[in-house]
This record gives sequence, structure tokens and C-alpha cells, in this order.
Amino acid sequence: MSIVAASFTGPNIAFTDLLPLLVWLGATCGLLLLGSLVPKWPKGWYAGVAVLSSVAVVILEMVKWHNLGKEGPTTAVGDVVSIDRFAVFATIVVAVAVALVSTVTHDYLQREGNDGPELYAMFLTAAMGAQIMVSANDLIVLFLGLETLSLSLYVLAASNRRREQSQEAGIKYFVLGGFASAFFLYGIALIYGATGHTNLTTIATKLSSQISITRNDSLLLVGIGLLLVGLAFKVSAVPFHSWAPDVYEGSPSPVTAFMASAGKVAAFCALLRVLTTALERRVDDWRPVVWALALLTVFVGSIMAVVQT
Repeated sequence: MSIVAASFTGPNIAFTDLLPLLVWLGATCGLLLLGSLVPKWPKGWYAGVAVLSSVAVVILEMVKWHNLGKEGPTTAVGDVVSIDRFAVFATIVVAVAVALVSTVTHDYLQREGNDGPELYAMFLTAAMGAQIMVSANDLIVLFLGLETLSLSLYVLAASNRRREQSQEAGIKYFVLGGFASAFFLYGIALIYGATGHTNLTTIATKLSSQISITRNDSLLLVGIGLLLVGLAFKVSAVPFHSWAPDVYEGSPSPVTAFMASAGKVAAFCALLRVLTTALERRVDDWRPVVWALALLTVFVGSIMAVVQT
């Protein structure tokens, strides 16, 4: 056992690359500790902590954007996290969404008679999951980010215990989201079975070296399909949108705003990264499906908007 432990070396982690994530993590822990240990803490300051931490993340990401112009994109944490301008821009959008939503949450909590820090802590936890999603260079890491974001949103949707609609929204989102996560995870398993890898860059290399059609193609195609189902649920694409109206209506107003902004940004960016990084060589396989989902979503969304009262 000692020989095995001595021979194992973990990835070289540059914590400066993870500093925005650590800022949000520290702010989340700080909010929960303040709420527990200092009950007389001014309630309006909870929103201030969430806003300031998000502003700090924006500043750090802008510095990273500037450095990437000189050094170029890279990876971190053993090649499972991408450090590029795509991830930086998406993280900035998520941070701005957190800051804006936090500024209106305090008034909402006062009206509802709930002045605790839990809602802000969940916003920051969801933001961490969103950042992991937009930066993931590995399907397993992407799944971890997806679940971190999803679990936070389930709690946020059901956070208003005085409204039956909020409880119903949380349960619906949790049950249907669990099915979507199962599809996504099964898709990862099939793609791993077809390529032998979960790293997006390595999958792309494997597919580019595959000259002829093999028996693994069926595994890969089904895996891509299941992966698309899981992510299409998160972006509310037709026909995986049935949860959205009830959940958006039943959730607290700040939560709905957060889900419709930061949640969608994370899901779309994750979808783009998987399709353009890992599956670029199979564009002819997934492009018709994406086109069909987009057209159906636009058409059905327009029709439903016309008949809505």
C-alpha cells in the first residue's frame, strides 16, 4: 500500500487559475457562518457579500482575459479545466447575473418575511457549478458542474416555504431534472465506451484518427444523442421544455431571473464546448439534430406566446 501511495502523484494544481471559484466558495462559507454565528448581522449586508464577491470575480476574470491575450489558452487541474476566453466571458456573464439578482433579492426576502443568507449562498453555489460547466474540458467534470448547478436550482425553486406553488416547482424540477441527469450520465458512459476517454480534447483526437466506420459508431451516436437530451433539458429546448413554465411561475421571482440567465448561459456554453471541442469531427451527425431542436423551439415558443393569456 505504501508503494502504491508513494507512486501516485496528483495533478499539478495552479490555484491562481481557480481563484474566481475560490472567491465564490469563500463567500458562500462566510455567508453561512455569519448567518449562524452572528444572528444580529445587518440583513442587507448578505446581499452586499454576494455582490462584492461577484464583482471580485469579474475583476479577476478581466485580468485573466488580458493575460490570455499574451499567453494564449491553456488547461488546468490535470487538463480537465479549460482556461480560455470563451470560459472567461461566460463566467463574467454569470457573475454579472449573480450581482444583479442579489441586488433585488433583499427586497423580495423582506416582503416574504425571510431574511436569512441561504438564498444568497445558493446563488453563489449555483454560480460555482455554472463556472465549472463553462470551463470543463472533461465530461465527468462537466457532470459535476451540472449537478452542482442543478441541485442549487432545485433548492432555490422550492425556497419559498409559504407558497405551495414554490414547493410544487421544486419537486417538478427535481424529478424531471433527475431524469435529464440520468440521460446525460448514460451518454457519458456510452461515449467513454466508444472512445475510451472522457477528456474532450482526447475524444476529439481519438475521433480524428478514426478513419473507417467501426462497431463503436453506434455507441458513439447513441451517446451523443443522450448527451444532447440532457443538455437540451437544461436549455429548455422543445420537446424537453415542459418543466419550464410551471417551474418559472412557481419559483420566487429572483430565482426565476437567475435560472433564465445564468442557468441558460451555463447550459448553452457547455453544449457549445462539447459539440465544437470533442465532437467537431462528427458535426454531420449532430448538426441536423441541433437544427431541428432550434427550429422546433422557435416555432413552438412563438405559437405558445401568441395564445398565452
